[in-house]
Amino acid sequence: MEELVRKAKEGDKEAFTILIKDREESLYKIARARLQSQEDIDDAIQETMISAYTKIKRLKDNTKFYSWIIKILINKCNDKYKKNKTKIISINEFEDKYYNQEYQNIDMDLRLEYEEMLSILEYKEKVIIILYYDNGYTTREISKILKMNENTIKTKLRRAKGKIKIKIEGGILNG
Repeated sequence: MEELVRKAKEGDKEAFTILIKDREESLYKIARARLQSQEDIDDAIQETMISAYTKIKRLKDNTKFYSWIIKILINKCNDKYKKNKTKIISINEFEDKYYNQEYQNIDMDLRLEYEEMLSILEYKEKVIIILYYDNGYTTREISKILKMNENTIKTKLRRAKGKIKIKIEGGILNG
């Protein structure tokens, strides 16, 4: 990976594309945790790639490429979220969200269950769950990405897992 980052810093578009393709699904899941509309998700990812490509020479530690690009994505998603805070999701956007070609091979019931589990969580809890379970980051790495205390990450992770456990067991969530 470090070699690809080095090449990307030197202007190698193919190396940059390989780096992005390697984490494309993770970037999508993080954007989807914050944004409702497929168009906004796509825009945030595209803006992230453009920003990362134009600023990659500023990246000091090549081993931190993925956490660096996730930070950029989170900022882009937050910008989009603030612009569209009161936007209501349409049925077309709902269908786009659940029928995205990338996820067509996944059982619809499983997709809906996964989305339902994430829907009970606060935004930061969703991102932490995705980074921890889907991307394999440690709590320390997540704390650096989100610029939060590691103990706060552990607490939010524990609370999120507790909420999901209650939901799975059929309990009632009280916020």
